[in-house]
Amino acid sequence: MKRTHSLIIFLLLASITRGQIIVQFIPEINGRSLDGLFGCRTLNPSAAQVAVQLTVTVKERQAGTVCMIKTSQFNIGPGTGIIPVTAVRGASVQFGNNRLGQLLSINHLFPEGDYDYCYSLQYVRSDNLPDEQCFSYLLTPFADLSLIDPYNLAKICDKRPLLTWQPLIPGVLGSFYRLVLTEIKPGQSATEAINYNLPLINQQSIMAPVLPYPPSAPELKLDTKYAWQVSAYKEQTVLNRSEIWSFTVECKDSVKNVVQKSFREIEDLLLGNYYIAEGEIRFAITNSYKPQQLRYEIEALDRPDKRIKGLPLLKLVTGANNIVLDLENGNFKVNKYYIMRLRMPNGSIKELRFFYTEKK
Repeated sequence: MKRTHSLIIFLLLASITRGQIIVQFIPEINGRSLDGLFGCRTLNPSAAQVAVQLTVTVKERQAGTVCMIKTSQFNIGPGTGIIPVTAVRGASVQFGNNRLGQLLSINHLFPEGDYDYCYSLQYVRSDNLPDEQCFSYLLTPFADLSLIDPYNLAKICDKRPLLTWQPLIPGVLGSFYRLVLTEIKPGQSATEAINYNLPLINQQSIMAPVLPYPPSAPELKLDTKYAWQVSAYKEQTVLNRSEIWSFTVECKDSVKNVVQKSFREIEDLLLGNYYIAEGEIRFAITNSYKPQQLRYEIEALDRPDKRIKGLPLLKLVTGANNIVLDLENGNFKVNKYYIMRLRMPNGSIKELRFFYTEKK
């Protein structure tokens, strides 16, 4: 009986010591290029350092073997690790004698296909059989990550535009977008501006292919050119990158009109004690969401229980809105104080006190 127990324990220990090293490989990220094959990680749960040699074989279901890579000997320590640079540099690559293998040898990018990536670890100073793990992936090239709005070389009048682009196709689970927007200095190209200038927007972890202009970012300046670019990434790997587009904030006629009619940001108006409304209230508001109706109400300060009726409907478009609220509906009394409560698009509530007079 003791011998039986000893044999069982011996077999269990043998099974534990074999097949301990795990290869972690994400084909949708690292299975697109030859260099990406070395982006795998190893997991060695034991406390011992192990000498191994790695063989990577990539096969396409119809074409057969596309490439085979053999590294030089290297050590895998306890815990999580990567393939050492020395092992990568000393690796030999053999390309398959088929069309996919020839294409891969030219640009080191895997063409579209149904692939199996097999990682085999051969133990150098051990009688253990090689550990092999295979990963399957139907590789489809990414479609162009195209920008949408503002379109290239556009002239816009919105100082806080809504930025939109095409989604990553095919999608990769756990991926995000990063958007960079910067000013183009005189004499610079859009590419130079993106690469060298301090960005006004450098937003990461964007989940959807749209970014309302961040409230914390300074608004864009008139008669100024800007460059922007979007990247799709997962973890530390860039999956796709758009072209660099540029646009100009230019709306001279509209600016003159705004100055003459005294449109002011609602936030600026709230800083004062009151606003003098000569038959109307003119204010500017930014809506970073979908088009919607502005919810608001007005009541007299001397009669807080009475709300003004017959107010016009105000519709907000996405982006900047210059609003004229006509108060000449017969329900307002001259030289009286009123308070307007706005429910902003983000759900917050703003209050504006104003003094009503007739138009001059």
